[in-house]
Formats: sequence, C-alpha cells, structure tokens
Amino acid sequence: MITALWMSHSVPSTALIIKMMPQTNLISLLGLEQSSVGEECCSRMKYLVGELLRAEQALKSTLRLRRTLMLTSKANKMDIDIDRGHVHGIIVSKGKYTKEWGGKLVLWGVVPLWRAAPPPDTILALRRPTPSDCWPFSGSYGELNLDLPRQLRIRCLSVEHVQPDTALSAPKNFILYGILTNGTWLKAVDGEYRRRGPAKQYYPLLHQNIPFQQFVFRVLNNQGNPRYTCIYRVHLFQNIDSSQYLYK
Repeated sequence: MITALWMSHSVPSTALIIKMMPQTNLISLLGLEQSSVGEECCSRMKYLVGELLRAEQALKSTLRLRRTLMLTSKANKMDIDIDRGHVHGIIVSKGKYTKEWGGKLVLWGVVPLWRAAPPPDTILALRRPTPSDCWPFSGSYGELNLDLPRQLRIRCLSVEHVQPDTALSAPKNFILYGILTNGTWLKAVDGEYRRRGPAKQYYPLLHQNIPFQQFVFRVLNNQGNPRYTCIYRVHLFQNIDSSQYLYK
C-alpha cells in the first residue's frame, strides 16, 4: 500500500497511515525497539549488581582471612616466649555451686556406664582444641579449682577457645583467685575473654611475686548461651627468670 502511494508521488499524512493500517500492527511496530532496549538494560544492570555483590563478598572474605592470619601470627610469637613457663601437674576439680553439663549415667547409682562430658582436667591438655574437646558446665556461672603441685610464683594465665568469634558458649568475664596458705583469697586476674581476639589470650597476674599453690578460676558469664558454658583450655605460667613481659 505504502509502495503504491510512493509510486504515485503522493505522500500520505500520518493520520491517513494510521487509518489505513490495523491499530494492533502499528502498536507492535512502534514499541518493538523500545521494549527490547529496556529488557537488555535491565538484564545488564542485574548482571552488574550480581558481579558487584560477588566482588564485595570476596573482599570481605579476604580481609577476614588476613585479620585472622595476623592475629594468629601475633599469638604464635607470644606463645614461643610465654609458654616456656607452663606449669605441669595441676589437679583440676569442679568448684562449689557448679553443675557439670551432661554429667554421667550410672547403673543402680553405683557403676558408671557412660560419661556425657569430658573430665575437668581436659582444660589442661596441651593439644590443639577441637570442637567438643572441652569441659562444659550448666548455665553461665561456674568455677574450677586448680591445685598446683607446689607453691609457685605465677606470671600469667591463658584462656583458649576453639571458635571465639562464633561460639556463644565461650566464657566472657572471669576472675582468677589465688589462695594463700592461711586461706586468704587474693584477686589475681579480673579478665574478659574477647570474641574478636585470638583463640588463645593471655592475662598477667596482679601478684606475680607471691607464691600460690591453689587457684580458683571463676566464670561470671559467657558470650550469650543460656544453657551451658564450654571451657576449652586454661593454662598457668610461672616466673622462670627476671625478664619483663608485655601483655596486650
């Protein structure tokens, strides 16, 4: 139709073309290019947003890994020097008003059948802690008695957890008491286990020149678990020379 009009040298008006062509076909022809461009732009934007999200996630993972490696490296450097005075032969027992999580099952109340939780001296192990390799107690408040093999001047205490940044069962605020031979209790450490810190954290004693043979490690609360608290490792380190140490 349009070819015939062109050959007759007659240029029709737009209104005439609209009247002569079906309205549905006209709408389809006019809107084809615009909708295609819109869909292509939309798809491209979605792709770019996805790529940005993936790049952001990769950057966060890299920064998290770098921070963990830095903390671990710093902790390992401290371990080489500080852990030389590790105290061996400590006897650990459950403290007063402390209920072991899980406890044990016995036959007729006498014969042990199965122990649901590791013994308290698990906290003294020198192996690297793994999940569930700990001593748990009910609630968020509890304590352990630490009996040394003889009177020693203790320089610092270390507390270690397997996953400090994610575990709500890790201890938070705690106090270490040193007990003198006359029964006097002295606060030796008033510490906080930091979730954003390294797995193994060190705390200097307030009375490093006083010999102690008994300590009480008292957990005041944990990181948020209302049912139980897990203590993975607690170690004591004695004075072995006159070197000066810095704890941060």
